[in-house]
Amino acid sequence: MNTMMKVDFDDTVENWRLWGQLVELWILELQPKPDTAGKLENQMTAHGIMGASVYGSPDREVKFYSYTQDQPLVLMIPTADELKAGRAKVKPNEPYPLPVFYNGAFEGRRKVLTADDDMLMMACRVGEYTINMCQ
Repeated sequence: MNTMMKVDFDDTVENWRLWGQLVELWILELQPKPDTAGKLENQMTAHGIMGASVYGSPDREVKFYSYTQDQPLVLMIPTADELKAGRAKVKPNEPYPLPVFYNGAFEGRRKVLTADDDMLMMACRVGEYTINMCQ
């Protein structure tokens, strides 16, 4: 994916499957949650995720947050620099840069969007990630 995101790896369906599986192992407490970026990257690699990298120093602290409906609502939003970097990846007259696993949800080739459509799609995705519960 090669973005300024916190966690990065090669954009393959298998890597996305393995990443989701690793997250589930942390949720179910079958794998210890890493407390540093270096340990996170090591776990990803050990789990078979290809091209794994974590933004920042290997000593950068990693925290996990779980939530219930009784706790305060926490909305995670990107910084302005991260938003600008994401917008720079959106290219007019090219398919919107969705992770490859999205291809399995649609038939045929990805639609090529106009520059305005691309920016609208990005705004929708940023908004969705801010409020959607991952299940």
